[in-house]
Amino acid sequence: MRMHDVIVIGGSLAGAACVRELERMGIDAIALERERFPRPKVCGGFLSPSAVNCFEQLGLADEIRKAGAVQVSSARVRVASVEVEILFERPGLGVSRSSLDALVACGARVEQGCPVHEVKRSGRVFHVNGMECSVVIDAAGKLSRFTKRRSVDEFGIQYVETGTQGPVLNFWFFDDAYGGSVSIERGRSNSCFLVKKDGLRRYIDGRDCLVTGPLAYDRLPGDFIAIGDAAGMVDPFCGEGMRHALETGMLAARVVAWGVRRGASYAEMKGEYETEWTRRWAGRRMIGAMIRRLLSHPLAFGFALRMSPARLLNRMWD
Repeated sequence: MRMHDVIVIGGSLAGAACVRELERMGIDAIALERERFPRPKVCGGFLSPSAVNCFEQLGLADEIRKAGAVQVSSARVRVASVEVEILFERPGLGVSRSSLDALVACGARVEQGCPVHEVKRSGRVFHVNGMECSVVIDAAGKLSRFTKRRSVDEFGIQYVETGTQGPVLNFWFFDDAYGGSVSIERGRSNSCFLVKKDGLRRYIDGRDCLVTGPLAYDRLPGDFIAIGDAAGMVDPFCGEGMRHALETGMLAARVVAWGVRRGASYAEMKGEYETEWTRRWAGRRMIGAMIRRLLSHPLAFGFALRMSPARLLNRMWD
């Protein structure tokens, strides 16, 4: 029977980043990914400045740029009759999720085409797909069967079209949806919208698109260390979904590596990770929740956006 220190369920951004960091710190870790890369996935395609910084830490930023990622230096946001231009303090990048997942998993210990259906535990040992480990990390995404979340009647829709947006992230708010478009590699644009269930048909009828959902922002108490969307989605307007995936993956890796070395229990490692996750992300998630509530009052949201647009976005990207 194969044995590892850590098994990560899921090898997309969060899982691959986690495995990379664990391997760098000398921990025997493997990620099991049900899909094979590259593959399409609903995603905004925008790397915030802080997400770019995460890739710098992983040593992958130059490879992403060489893959054709497009620099994004500003945003144009429209809500009701308000249109606001926002210059970024640091540039972000536009890149397709299919390219990004394949690039991050390449060279990492990610077994693709390897779904996990069940995790069993005997004392301090976990049993996963005929393997044993002392730590399991859930990176299986927003539809993970291993970590329960509180779902909402919202869905994600993605379109990829020929033609670019230039160095601008375009963002729109409608009565039943919001979302944006950004330039990605090979002269294309990636458009992704969050749509209320009642308006879903209007956005997908006769269109070539990908759909995912229902979405879930809040994670319920669970048995496993959860990273990325398995830990709860960051509101798409924040532009921090991929940063959250990368940062939580690297955070879990550091906590677990230290725990494995000192012989900590799984409960201790899980508690330390969740405490640090809360410290780093509770404030940003609160801003996202506040924006979500404001969306039902477009005039108020438009006023807030007009008063301090740059401060709002750059604060979230600190």
